[in-house]
Amino acid sequence: MRIVIVNHCHPAMPHVCATRAREFGQALARRGHRVVLLTGTPDLGSGEAVAANEIPHLLAGHDWRHPFSLACPAQPRRLLAAAREGRLVRWLRRPLLAGTYLVRGGVFTDWRAGSRSCWKPLAREFRPQVVWAVFGNTDAVVIGRAIARDSGCRWVLDVKDPWSAFIPAPLRRLLATRFADFGAVTALSEYHAADVERCFGRKAVVVRSGVAPLPPPPPAAPGTVRLLVVGGLYAEDDFESLLQGIRVWLDGLSGDQRAHCAVVYAGSEIRRFRDAAARLAVPAETAGYVTLDRLAALAAGCAAVLYVRSRRAGYQHKLVELAAFGRPVVCLPRESAESIDLMSRLGGRLAGCDTACEVAAALAAIHRAPPAPPVSREALAEYTWDSQAGRLAEILARTSGAAA
Repeated sequence: MRIVIVNHCHPAMPHVCATRAREFGQALARRGHRVVLLTGTPDLGSGEAVAANEIPHLLAGHDWRHPFSLACPAQPRRLLAAAREGRLVRWLRRPLLAGTYLVRGGVFTDWRAGSRSCWKPLAREFRPQVVWAVFGNTDAVVIGRAIARDSGCRWVLDVKDPWSAFIPAPLRRLLATRFADFGAVTALSEYHAADVERCFGRKAVVVRSGVAPLPPPPPAAPGTVRLLVVGGLYAEDDFESLLQGIRVWLDGLSGDQRAHCAVVYAGSEIRRFRDAAARLAVPAETAGYVTLDRLAALAAGCAAVLYVRSRRAGYQHKLVELAAFGRPVVCLPRESAESIDLMSRLGGRLAGCDTACEVAAALAAIHRAPPAPPVSREALAEYTWDSQAGRLAEILARTSGAAA
């Protein structure tokens, strides 16, 4: 198939918002499909636009073993950008954003305007058979639908972020009605699919984000007991409870045991973690935002992996990645029933906690217990990018009328 994927975040961005479109684009290309990935620029602002008359030449010379990346810079809209980023007073910010949603259908119209010159040349020269529009904002949906219209093909909505969590309540039904002409809809999880049904009145097919194939993890090394904290730190109360749980567990160790403990953080909120971790009285290291391979290597040297769960997210893809690392996982607050069930099917060890005392108890149990049994590599194979891409390809082919 010839497939256009629209996602706001550039594939080179070190952020989870880029992951789903990038990895599925690569997996679909490995299956022999021709994929164009239309995005913003890496910083979602600057960058030189591809001239419309260059598109035929660039497409003709492209190596289709990989997606064709078409990065479109935004046309500056200073007032709109200030409103999105919370730099306007509330009495001006809210009416401006609401009005832009109502009139234009989205609040990233600066990116939409920057991409507009590519729509028709892409439709004419690439002749896509289906468009997959990844909802991170509604402008990705507007762009995807416009390219499908110009191409005379159908489009598929992908809900990787819950519609009800990212669209203001008074506008949810209105905008859902406006964008309800998709041929099919995919969703990151059962939670996201239920949200689609509430907001759109349509059934969604669950296509989970995947994980790269990883070798079986080595046994935890004896000696220093290292804990790995990963990802966003989210609500201050939850982050503080997680750290308090670590402190309580550390306080229950002997002085000699505590001297061989350390905490590592892999994520983008480095300063916030450092300021809080200074109270742990054990070495605290920060790795920053790292690749999955690097994260797996860090986890291999740790006794447990911990994270703060976003209360806004009914499902977080990171749990599949953490399961693949083969280390016990501790989270606060506790996970959803869907995530607990998924971890159980994978054979992973997950301790969901709601209080600092529960975190401390989970760490104590991990410290005194024998090594956790390995995660089922057979079960995990169902959740690789390539496996899930097969599921996605079937949906795109069925929607477009093409052969998968």
